[in-house]
Order: sequence, then C-alpha cells, then structure tokens
Amino acid sequence: MVTFKKAGAMLSATALSVGLLAPMASASMLGNERMDTLPIQVAQMNTTVTKEDLMKRVRELFPNEFPNVTEKDFRMGSGFSHPKDSTLRYELRFMKQIDNQHVSGYFTFVGEALELEQFYYQPVNSKDVLFPAKYSKEEAQKVANKFLEKFNEGEGYELVPNEYDYYSSSILTEPVQYSFMYAKKKSGIPILDQSINIRVLGDGTVSSFYRTTSEKNNFTFDDPAKKQSESVIANRLQDALKAQLSYKIVTDYSTGDYKVKLVYQPNSQVVSGVHAQSGEWLTSDGLSSTLSAQAIKPIVTAPLAAKQANLTAEKAQAMAQKLLATDQKGVKLTVESIEETTEAGKAVYSIHYMYHYRNSGTGTTITIDKATGEVINYSDIKNSLELEDEDNDTEVKFTKQQTLDKAIAYVKEWVPSYAHQYALPVDEGQHESYNDSYYFTFPRIVNGLMVVGDNISVNVDAKTGALVSLRVNGFDDVEWPAATEVLTEQEATKLLKNELKLKLQYVNHSNVENDQHYSLAYQPVFKEGSSATIDAKTGEWLDVYGMASSNKPKIKHPTAAEELNYLIHAGILEVDGTFNPDASVTKEEALKVLLKSVTYMYYSSKYNEYETSNQSFNDITSDHPLYSFVTHALSMGMLDTSFKTFNPTGTLSNQELAKWVIGMLKLDKPAQLSDIYELKYSDAAQVSQELRGHVALAYGLGLLEAENNQLKPNSEVTYAQLAQATIRLAHKMNEYEIRNY
Repeated sequence: MVTFKKAGAMLSATALSVGLLAPMASASMLGNERMDTLPIQVAQMNTTVTKEDLMKRVRELFPNEFPNVTEKDFRMGSGFSHPKDSTLRYELRFMKQIDNQHVSGYFTFVGEALELEQFYYQPVNSKDVLFPAKYSKEEAQKVANKFLEKFNEGEGYELVPNEYDYYSSSILTEPVQYSFMYAKKKSGIPILDQSINIRVLGDGTVSSFYRTTSEKNNFTFDDPAKKQSESVIANRLQDALKAQLSYKIVTDYSTGDYKVKLVYQPNSQVVSGVHAQSGEWLTSDGLSSTLSAQAIKPIVTAPLAAKQANLTAEKAQAMAQKLLATDQKGVKLTVESIEETTEAGKAVYSIHYMYHYRNSGTGTTITIDKATGEVINYSDIKNSLELEDEDNDTEVKFTKQQTLDKAIAYVKEWVPSYAHQYALPVDEGQHESYNDSYYFTFPRIVNGLMVVGDNISVNVDAKTGALVSLRVNGFDDVEWPAATEVLTEQEATKLLKNELKLKLQYVNHSNVENDQHYSLAYQPVFKEGSSATIDAKTGEWLDVYGMASSNKPKIKHPTAAEELNYLIHAGILEVDGTFNPDASVTKEEALKVLLKSVTYMYYSSKYNEYETSNQSFNDITSDHPLYSFVTHALSMGMLDTSFKTFNPTGTLSNQELAKWVIGMLKLDKPAQLSDIYELKYSDAAQVSQELRGHVALAYGLGLLEAENNQLKPNSEVTYAQLAQATIRLAHKMNEYEIRNY
C-alpha cells in the first residue's frame, strides 16, 4: 500500500514545470518567435542553417504527411551537440490544435547533410488506432519497411526478429503501437550499436523514428573469415555456464505491490560473450583468457549507525540544500517542494528542486529516508546545465579501482545503515563514455543469496572523483522464502545449457583494439521471450516481469475470442487450462480487469489513494489485496459507498456493470435522473429504479448489448461479456478524452 501526504507547500509549481517539459513544449514553443527569424551560423561547417532548410528536408522526407500543418506552425530550435560528441544537431517542431486535440511533431537533423536522426509524431486520435486496430502487425511491418527505404540506400539495415508478443501491455484507451528494430549489418553480421527503430500506430501512421548516430568514422572491422567456428565457442560457453540461485523482486505494476521469487540465472561472467577470433572472454577491461568468479563479500561486516534517525522535513530540506549547493556562475538553486510519501515500503521525503539559469531551468528529485536520514536517490545534474563557461576538457584522473574505492566511501557516507546488507560488486564496473564515469552495482545479500532487483547503484566521475548519482533500489517488509524444494544447481544448469544459442555480432569495445574498431563477438542468448531467468521451484522460464514466458492459452469463443485473447496476452486477465469464457465473473475479477484495461493502476494508486484513504467498504479494509483497486475506482466515480459492502466474491449483474461503466464515463449525475429515461425492452420492469438511468445510458451508448429485446438486468456477467464491454468502454473513454491515470 502507498500512502502520501504533504510535508510542505509547493513553492513554485510554474518554475518546476519548466524542467519537466517534453521536447514539444520547449521555450521556442512557448512564444520565442525571435528564434525562428535567426539563422544558425555554424563556424565548424562554415554554413548557415535556416528554418527553410529544415522545412525543405521535412517536405522531402514527408511529402504527403501533416496536411493540416502550415509553415507558420513550425518552430526551429538552436543548433546543439551532445557531450563528447561534436556532431551538430538541429531541431524543428510543430504543435497545433486540430479537432480539439493537440497534434505535434518533433524532428532532429544531424550534420551538414541534415540527415534525420529522430522523429516523433502525435496525430489526431481515432478509433482506428485503438484495439482492435485497423492494421495488423504484419501490415504495420510493411509500412515500416517502406518508410525505411527513405534512409536505406545501400546501407544494409535488416529487420531484427521481434522478440516481444504482438499484444501490448498498454491500456486500451491508448493507441496500439508496433515497434520494429532494424540493425545495420557488415558482411551480413549485425553491428550492435547501429540501429534504426520505427514505430507504427494501429491505423498505419508512422509515429516515431530513431537512428543511432555516431560521430566516429573510418571504422575498422574484424575479418569474419578469421572467426572461430560457432561450435568451438559454444563448447567453451557450455563448459563455463553455471546456474546461480538468487532471489528476484517481482513487482506488480498494476498495484505497486511486490513479492519475492527464487530464481536461477546464468553466471554473470559468461553473459558478456566471447571474442570470435581469439576465443577470449569479453570483460569491461578488455579481453581475458580466464573467468574470475568473485566471492560475495559484504561492504562492511558489522552494521553502521544511521546518518540521522527520525529526520524531520525541515532537516531533510536543509540536508538537500547543502548537498545540492553550487557555486556555478549564474545558477540559482531553488527547492520547489517537499513531500512525505512511501517508496518500496519506506517512509521518505521526496524533495523537488530546480537549478535556474539564463531564462531556463533544469530540475529533478532527491529522496531521503525519513527513518535514517540517508540520501537514497540522488543524481548530480549540475554538469548537464548548458553554461557558456562550461569546461568539458578535464582529463581523467581516477582509474576504475580508484572510482570503486570512492563509490564504497560514498555508500558508507550517505547510506551507512544499509552498507552491511549489501555486497561489493560481483559484476565489473561499467564505464560511461559520455561523461567519463564509472557505474557500480552493489547487490543486496539475504541468506547468502544475491537479490535481483534490490541493489545500491553508484556512479562516480572519473575526472574529479565526485559523486554523480546514488540510488538505493531497496525493499522493506519483504518475506524471503526459504531456499527449499527448488531445482538443484545441476538441474537448472542443464536447462540453461539446453536453450543456449550464440549470436554473432560486431561490438565496439574501447578496451579491445580502439574506439574506432568493431570486434566480432559471440554473445549467448537463451529461450526466446525470456530474460534468461528460471523459476527455481517450477523450472519455468520467466519474462522480464517475472511471469512465466511459456505460451499463454489461446481462447476460442464464437463472439468474444479476439477481446478475450487480447486481455489474456496483455496480462490483464490470468487464466489456466480450465478457463470457461461463459462462466460468471466475480466482482473482484471484473473490477481488476476493467481498471487494468483503462488506467495505469500503479500510478493511480500511488498518487490518488491518499485522496480516498478514508473511503472504502466495510469488507475492503486497508490490508485487503483489493484495497488499491477499490480506492481508485471510488476516486474515479466508478464505485460509490451507497452500499456498505462490496462483496468481492459475489457475481456481477448486468445492471451493476452498467452502473460501473457509466460511472467511469463521468455520467453518474445524469444517470441518477432515472425518471426521464424510457426503456423499450420486454423485461424493462426488472431493472432497479435507482439504476434505470445507468442501464438506459449503458445500452444507449452501445457499451452493453441487449439480446432478443431483453436487457436481462439481473443476469450474471460472463468473462466473454465483460471482455466485450471493456473494449467498448475504452473506445468511449478515448472518444470523450477521459484519462484516469
């Protein structure tokens, strides 16, 4: 359960919003018209780039798109480049109101040739983009392939087989989107960091395009003729592969709740792969002829005292201001708000702050544990400020080992009470080339086992040794199952080995040859659709969400097969081999299906539950597993407490479902005027007087359907009927622009 209360007033909501604006709503979109009249002079290229130049490129690439957008709707941004990347980029965007909806587009062009690097388009919403979409995945792929032809002039991009299921976990009020990844190939071998991603909406509209762009040129590549055979490398991986037993935190994103599973995963040392020519192991430091299995060792052997127990909001704000203080010229720190909430079972202060400079601002959040006074989520964003006197040429002074020592010291300084629960990194530190830093992960240890998903991550600047970021991804109030009745290590290792396959690709590794060279590497891959994770108790392969990745059942039904299968494959409706689509659905199951289908339950419960924490039913208390669903439904008007009990195990009648869906559409008030509605059905007299208006509206809007001129108001709703009603409700919510997040 998530609680939420204010610990301080919002100081400047307007200022905070400046740093949170999406690319569509930058300063140029907010009225900076002067920028459009000023050409960008680029000294390095000795050229002038104007809005007309960018408009010309848009019309070349999109000759028939955006018919209702005129030249005056476009805005041009200033030229820019990313840190450690001298490639110049130019932005062009538009935003327009069409049919009471916002339509927007965003383009990024790179280099002297103004090649398209990124494109995003949000068109007017239509029913064709919603499930069931007008275009199938196969039809959408043809659209993406054709779009790629604009950029694929002999460059050799090929479609990467989609590992993800056709069905998306997005809510049904949002557009269906298909994502296609194309990898650039050299001699028929994919290049790991050169790809194009294209998204297509359910109505066949291309909504986004992104191409990885590198400032590097004159690449060199390993000769494929000199690679070792796949069978030789496979045997080496088979010999080194070993299953490791761990705990895994599995989060239910519909509620924010979490549980723990015992899982087996391959030993991390083999995951990076093998150099295809030398047969050596790929590591962050380069190539190694042997694997080093690092023992689990805690950061400290004895608990350290908390930094400051029982922290107040005032002291938390003072601590944050001291940590965030800056002496950068022209930059002013402002604490915007401080809120007391819970995160992963902990009471925390969430402090929103901004750095104001020039006519702009950048901000984020720092989180402090209330019980210990320790900073559990911090990111130094000062270096991201685009200041005129910014110096990015500082030389690297710290080695990886020195930055690791710094990271350990920062853990002891900022989160001392956590240190004894976490181990030194067992994986190699990752070098972040864009800002010359090293990223380390300290795993939690419970009962001698590592915990996947619970760790302390620390990022240290290799130039200055400063703390770049620190986050405790920790969970409290967790029940850790005993490691009993699980597969043996040998059994799990055999499962991994049986599914092991190799993927040959080019990788750019700065510690192998040089950063202008691509090495051939064999990388291990396991069961398609899984995350190389096995449930230690059942032996099932799990996906990234901790769910069994075995094929889900496909339901046959004369009228609702498509709707039922969507809900099942999206994880909204969980069924087994005994599932009967025509069985009556309980109120509990119906409420879950509806809410998971049309709202992001996790975010809703996190931010809205506090508003309705005093409202519920007598049989749904705060510790009831259905509590977050009920409180959210109450806050949206879908439910009300006119009846004191909810009766979750009871069945749902047609007229009760009518009340729910009409409440979701915010039509409860007119529905209460029951006397004004005329029901011309043979069994209209069976409708409860207080629900007469709800039934009339639900059937009149086509959310529910009568059969042989009968409403059957007291009949029990089946799974098939619920699935159909859910899809219709999502379409109406989209039409009425109702967003229940």
